[in-house]
Formats: sequence, structure tokens, C-alpha cells
Amino acid sequence: MAVVERRVFPRGFLVRIGALLCLYSLTRALFFYFNQTVLESFSAGEIFRAFALGFRFDAWVVSATMLPLFLLEVWNWKTRSLLAQRVTRGFSAFVFALHVVFVFLELADTQYFRFTGRRTTLAILELSSDGIEQSFQLLKNFWVVPVATLLLMSSVAWVWSQSRKLGGLATEPVRPAQVINAVIIGIVVGVLGLRGGLQTKPIATAHAMLLGQSQLAALALSTSFQITHSAENRNLKLQTFFNDEQQVRRVLEVPRERHAPVNLENFNVVVLVVESLSAEYMGYAGINQTYAPFIRQLADKGLYFDNAYSNGRTSIEAFPSLLASLPSMVGEPFITSQYSSVKTHSLGHVLAGRGYSSEFFHGCNNGSMYIDSMAKLFGFQRFFGRYDYPPGDKDYDGSWGIYDEPFLQFAASRMGEIRQPFAVGIFTLSSHNPYKIPAHLQQRFSAGKLPFQNSLAYADYAVQKFFESAEKQPWFKNTLFVVTGDHTSDLESPKFMSEQALYRVPLIFYDPSGQLKPAVSHRLVQHADVFPSVLDLLGIEESKLEKPMLPFGQSVFLPERYARAANRAGDWFWYQEGKSVVRFPADGSAFGLQENADVAHAVGHDFKIEIVELLNDTLTPSAGRVPTEAEAQGIVNRAKAYLQFFNNRMSHNRLLEF
Repeated sequence: MAVVERRVFPRGFLVRIGALLCLYSLTRALFFYFNQTVLESFSAGEIFRAFALGFRFDAWVVSATMLPLFLLEVWNWKTRSLLAQRVTRGFSAFVFALHVVFVFLELADTQYFRFTGRRTTLAILELSSDGIEQSFQLLKNFWVVPVATLLLMSSVAWVWSQSRKLGGLATEPVRPAQVINAVIIGIVVGVLGLRGGLQTKPIATAHAMLLGQSQLAALALSTSFQITHSAENRNLKLQTFFNDEQQVRRVLEVPRERHAPVNLENFNVVVLVVESLSAEYMGYAGINQTYAPFIRQLADKGLYFDNAYSNGRTSIEAFPSLLASLPSMVGEPFITSQYSSVKTHSLGHVLAGRGYSSEFFHGCNNGSMYIDSMAKLFGFQRFFGRYDYPPGDKDYDGSWGIYDEPFLQFAASRMGEIRQPFAVGIFTLSSHNPYKIPAHLQQRFSAGKLPFQNSLAYADYAVQKFFESAEKQPWFKNTLFVVTGDHTSDLESPKFMSEQALYRVPLIFYDPSGQLKPAVSHRLVQHADVFPSVLDLLGIEESKLEKPMLPFGQSVFLPERYARAANRAGDWFWYQEGKSVVRFPADGSAFGLQENADVAHAVGHDFKIEIVELLNDTLTPSAGRVPTEAEAQGIVNRAKAYLQFFNNRMSHNRLLEF
């Protein structure tokens, strides 16, 4: 019996579009499910609004891929030629394959968002070599992504095959009026989908920003949309809040004379960064459990800042902030951005000019996350990675690099050979996914509820062993240690789930000689403050440096009235002084730009500047005290100056000219 040939168009084609829209809504539901710990504080109405807005982003993705296929289907429907049939089916297969990739990316972000706090953009391609090297362990540990992709796309494939049964017979005549009507309706609907609604400007990331919180914006956004659009948005937007650049500088300027209580002249410096160490796991802030007991002891013996912020959510963003006072405000990591060649001023270079030797230790594959490139860029003379580890792969964890304990022992031994004074950077890795622990220690570190907590406990143990070895060496008591985490990860307590708290890391200055007295400070500090603070402790006066310091960081020993922190959370910029936080879109569109009024109207909001006071215990906005008009104007002006200085000077490669 002969098979009756049917075309997909028109009814079957509509079913395919509907299946894709449902598919992307389902991936958003999975995004919510896997990240509900940071989304559960929002009301049902806010979540619904994010889903509704997300449907418009999905409509863009579906329209962008299906509109060309629609035109081919019309051609095939009208002409009934063999060429039209083959071209249409071939392009249909290509579109289906494209959606396989898109769905994989959407599902991958359900997991990756926990580490970055934002939707993935095209910048991920800059780290593709790491992804290829780690592909096996990533697929193994995040098996839900390929499995869910296979299941979902298999279901869509079945719908696509069944949709052909709904189409008309290939032999049915098609009237010209039918074709004209179909083309008009299809193009109108397709263009509406591409524009994301009836507003005068097409849908953009700015729509999601109007939801008011970066977590809600991430829920609404589509990874596929972000990746396809991020190539257009990789340039920083020049700002004109202030016409006089010197006025910007004056607004941001702080005293640059020495304020440190001690002078540790010619002390060695060790900046120890512990992978994913958040403030939550230090046992402070009303949380009793700590998975880093030794680092907690260091905090008790040193100057500990319990109100410290990282300047990014990934490892690759931490080091420009720590070593060069350069916060992560480009929208992608500095080292992979087009601005990576901008002239900077760094700790390594300043100390090298004063006779310091310097080395950097990170047990991962050389080249991973560009850590070795950043070490060189910021003045460290030599880098030691996995391939420089003398025992070879004897202590290789099978995934990322050398286990922390043996590699930190190697670092401690090597430091005994470096000419003093020296500056050393150390970055651990074992508390990074997939959270590997040496077999003989797995039972010892198994008390945590999460695999990350166990690996952090092992990293803490490795740090303890490092200090035990260091204490036996003659350079130890003549060394300033700075200990912090690169970013937060796998948080557990609701106290650390707010947008601000997601950046909270410990910061410790430890002086074994005892000159810097132990204390706990509640002063607001950030990673960008480490560079000038180390100089202050070493007796190096910033005002006498050959190159000026960037205004983003300041010595933590300055009076508290100068304290501030700033970050770019997705497409939001927030700036904090004390407990006051001002938030607005990072492109400056909150400040009366009429061209964006239609975008605001489309989501039922106005572009606005938010000023909130944070609660002490949860770092979430309080409904209590509201800043006075004068206070609000002051903090807004300083936030605008901060953003303008960064964007304009970075864009023109003039960070060090003023």
C-alpha cells in the first residue's frame, strides 16, 4: 500500500512551534527547580512575572529559528517541487539540531548558575579549552544535563514526526489567497516574536533587569538569547553623568597617606586564596557549623573582616580585583575581554620595583582559567602549576590538578628557596567541583551534607598542613599572610542567599610576628581593597608611587566613612556604603533616558534607582530606615562616579592617567 505524502504546513508547523515554546518553558521550570534556594524568597507573583517575561525571550529564540523555516515551508507548500521538499527537510533538520544545542545550554545553566550567579554569555567560548579538558568529569558529575537534553529532545522529535500527520496532502491544491494570507500572518507573528511584543524597541536584556533583582532577571532570561546577543554588548557604555573627569576623581578620592597601625617594612607577602570559601562556612554570623576550622583559627589570630565582599562570582574574576584593585565590572572576566591589554597597576609590579622576588602557585593545569596569564600580567615572575609539580601526576586528582595537601607542601618547600623579601600567590583547587578528596582521607572528611562541604574541609586541612610546614621555616615570622576566598559556592543557609550575601567571603590579615593585633572588624571591605591595604601595612605610601592607585580599592585602615564596595550582578550595578546600597542598570539607563521608556512600560515598571538599607543578620533589604534625601543624593553621585570612571577610563585605556 502506497504511503500518502503529507506536508507539515500549516497545521503541523504550528504544532512544532508550540512544542518548542513549551520545551523552553520547561527548561525555565527546571532552572527554577535547581536554583530554588536563591529564588524561594520571591513571591509567587514575582516568579510568575519572571516566567511570563521569559516566554517572550523564548519567543525570540523560536521565531529567529523558525521564521526562515516558515518561508521554506510556504515555498514547499505552494510549489510541491522535489527541490523545495529536499531543501525544506534539510533546513528543518538543521533547525532541530540547533535547538538541541540551545536546550543543552539552557539545561547546563541550571547547574552553572549556582557558581556564576548569571546566565552564560558568549564569553564562555574563551574558556572552551577548560571545558574540553574537563568534559568527561563535567558530564559525569552533571549527568542530568545530557540525560534531560536527550529525553526532552526525544519528546520533541516524536512531536515533530507526528506533526506531519496533521498537514495537508501533498497533492492538495493551494490557492494563491491561501499563500498570501499565510505569508502575511506568519511574518507578522514572526516579527512580533522577534521583537518580543508590541513595544517600539525589540526585546533586550534590559527587560529582565526591570524585574528588580538579578536572580529574577536570570530566571526570566534565556541562555540561548544571551549567547546570541552578548556579541553585540561586549563594549562598555561610555557614561556622561559628570562632564568634568576631574570631578569624577574628586568624588571618589580617599586619603592616600599611610593609616595602618603597624609598619611591616620588607615583610614577605603571601596572598592565599581558597577556592569557593564563603563567609557562611567560617562559623560566624550566627551560624555555628564551620567546615574550615583551621582558617577560623587564623581569623581569631589575625585581623578578620567579617563584612568582606568578593568582586565577582568566579575564580577568573577574583585575581584582577585582589592583585590590581580592578573589580569585575566589564560583564565578562577582565582577562578574556577586549580590555585585557589595558594598562593596570598591580601588587606584583609595585613590590618588584622594591626588590621583591615573586612566584605564584596553583595546582591546576597550566593555562586553566588563565590563572598563569593573570599571574604574569600582575607582576609575578614565575608560575607553578600541575606541569611544574616535581612528582609529576603522582598526586593528580584525575580532574582538575594536584590535590591541595601535597601541592601546598610543595609550595611551602619552594618558598624556602625564594630570595627574600618575596611575594607569593597561592590558589587552592580541591574545593572546586567535582570536589575530589584523596582516597585515604575520604572517610575523615565525610561529615558534610554537601560534597562541597567535605572538599572544603579537606582544603582547610591542606591549609593547616601548609602553615605547620611554614612555621618551621625562618621566613615565617617575617611574613604577612592575606587569606580569603575567591567567591562563594554551594551555600546552605538562607542568611547567605540574598543578592548581597552571595558575594560575602572572609578576609584575614595575619601577622605571625604579632605586631598586627588580632581583632574582628565589621568594616565594609572588598577584594579590591587588598592591594592598597598590603602596601599600607608594608609602609609603602600610595601618594609616593610612580603610578597612581585606582580609586576602586582603598586601605582597610582608612576611617570607616570611606568604606565602600561595588559589583556588577548580571546587568545590574550595585554600590554599597555601610548598610546603604544603591542599585541600577549597569548601562546607566536608570537616569532619565527617554529611549528606554517603552522597555519599562512593556514590563510594567519604570527604570529606577533603588536605595535600600540592609538588615544586619540577613543582608536582605530592610523595610526600616530610609536614607535622607541628602544621603541618597550623595551615595547615588558616588555610585555614578564609580561606574563612569570604570567604563570611560577602561574604554579609552586611561585607567592610570589622572
